[in-house]
Amino acid sequence: MPKVLVTDASERAALAIIRSLGRKGIDVIAADSTRFNGGFLSKYCSHRIIYPSPQRNKRKFIDSMLHFVKNETIDLLIPVTDFTMIPIVERLDKFEKYVEVAAPPYEIAIKALDKAQTIKIAEKCGVPYPKTFLVEDLESLESNAKSLNFPVVIKPRMKVFWVREKALMLKVTHRNFAFTYRDLIEKYKTIMSQLIKLGIPNDFFLIQEYVRGRGYGVEALIHNSKAIALFMHKRIREYPVSGGASTLRISVKNKKLREYALTLLNAMNWQGVAMVEFRVDHETNDAKLIEINGRFWGSLPLAINTGVDFPYLLYKLMMNENFTPCFSYRVGIMQKWLIPGDLLWLLDSFLNGKGKLHTLKSFLSSLNVPDDVILPDDFTPTVGALTDTLRLFLDVAFGKRTLYGELLN
Repeated sequence: MPKVLVTDASERAALAIIRSLGRKGIDVIAADSTRFNGGFLSKYCSHRIIYPSPQRNKRKFIDSMLHFVKNETIDLLIPVTDFTMIPIVERLDKFEKYVEVAAPPYEIAIKALDKAQTIKIAEKCGVPYPKTFLVEDLESLESNAKSLNFPVVIKPRMKVFWVREKALMLKVTHRNFAFTYRDLIEKYKTIMSQLIKLGIPNDFFLIQEYVRGRGYGVEALIHNSKAIALFMHKRIREYPVSGGASTLRISVKNKKLREYALTLLNAMNWQGVAMVEFRVDHETNDAKLIEINGRFWGSLPLAINTGVDFPYLLYKLMMNENFTPCFSYRVGIMQKWLIPGDLLWLLDSFLNGKGKLHTLKSFLSSLNVPDDVILPDDFTPTVGALTDTLRLFLDVAFGKRTLYGELLN
């Protein structure tokens, strides 16, 4: 029986992959740096392995994973988050001696990981994006900022980066939004003063005009410049509310966004799965590129439940088995991420938003919507989700990360 190793078992996407492949009778090995998590508790997980945290020591993680694939018969390795995918694709040639890896080569992956490179490619192939410039230093910021339309967003070029083998993760939160020229200068100085001691380069941030509207995701599986599977969703709620992971979303179709996404991925010579995120202004219908996630995405369970089983299609593709491309799915299906995603959305909305009664009504009205994690026939991963939530709050309490999930030390 084929064996598939799935990293980051505590993540929603990993759990969705484990469930998808396990239901097909595939032997799924779940791997993570924690000993108690949702993926490990799923009935579709046949084996469990613990690896050193790539967030705490990238080199130890790689050494452990290489040792495992050398000494065990694994047919396919699926890295799920940037924390595991980036170190693996940096050493892809070593891993591919022993196992098939469901990730593109580093020179392709970096085109999605680095937003500056993504924007350059979008410009060349005519995919619309918000007005953006790369901050080289404070002087260049002061010069370029005068031509911007406010509000703007201060964005890190990469969400995850390593300093002395230790990972840091930055997210776009309320502190990253600037509403005037002076506000931008002061907030940039504040962010840099907090991060410069970590050794980040001067050109680590982009300034991008804020795009109003709803977030949309176009998910694709690409092989030899052809789409094997496609799916789209619209974000109804996000955490942070300023823009982040979807906690409630609905399946949709949009021809224009599909064409933009495929144009961009083909220009990158993309291989494998990816989600291209856009924001659409519903008043003007203008769409702008936000970013690309060059891996499996958090809202993957919705795609699977509406008819596009990306993990199984990827498995068939990587194992050179016959498969039928999938572009048909049910539209108008909603799904949520309650623990802790939607609960954190509710908290963030109360603390930073307006219309608390409307927010509460919206939250309560979606309680019966199907959940990413909580399933009656595979319920024990819910316990893992609760444990992960407790771990998050303990990390926040001890100053290891922010409530938005940013790693601080």
